[in-house]
Amino acid sequence: MKFCEIGVYHHDCWFTDAISLFPELAVKETSSRVCNTDSGIKVNKASYKISSPGEAMLHDFLSRISQGGRVLEVKPLSITGNSAIIEVSWKAAKTSYDAVLGSGCSVTSSCYAKDGYETYSLFAENPGGIKKLLDELDQIGETKIFSIKNAVDSKSKFGLTPKQRYAIVSAISMGYYEWPKKANLEELAAKLGVKRRTLQENLRKAEGKLLPKLLDEL
Repeated sequence: MKFCEIGVYHHDCWFTDAISLFPELAVKETSSRVCNTDSGIKVNKASYKISSPGEAMLHDFLSRISQGGRVLEVKPLSITGNSAIIEVSWKAAKTSYDAVLGSGCSVTSSCYAKDGYETYSLFAENPGGIKKLLDELDQIGETKIFSIKNAVDSKSKFGLTPKQRYAIVSAISMGYYEWPKKANLEELAAKLGVKRRTLQENLRKAEGKLLPKLLDEL
């Protein structure tokens, strides 16, 4: 299993444009991505958390986002001193998020800013998934591999096998545990290229290991 951190400098994208001009800011997507198609136009919506060294820079950043040609709306949900949570709606036929989901890799972190790149932390059961993702991202911008490595241990600190970890992280990142569900078991299995029964069994075993540990914490 491969773990990697991959960034893309997405041309003609409000997010890349803004974070490249304000590298001091910490910006991270904090919600599931919502996509709707209205009159043939794909509209994306997501929430972002922004942490800034100063209030002036934060407001400059928000102003820059609002000027993006594809941005439809920037809605502040919370602004406190040097930090803010905002909801952004924008037009884009294809995003880096689409490429990540279509690659079969599992996202272990939402999209975040790093050195001016839209960045994802993810893992794949085989190198083919990472190669497929890089090929997809190359079509929308310049890619950068910040790190790539093999799994050190066959089991995680929670006692999960790689397949169980792959299943549970994929289910969480694709909205399987949200309500209403963003993807059901059949859709999740199809995206990951595994049998429904196999995925269900891996999820059941992963939940059986994680929930008792969570109960101990509570």
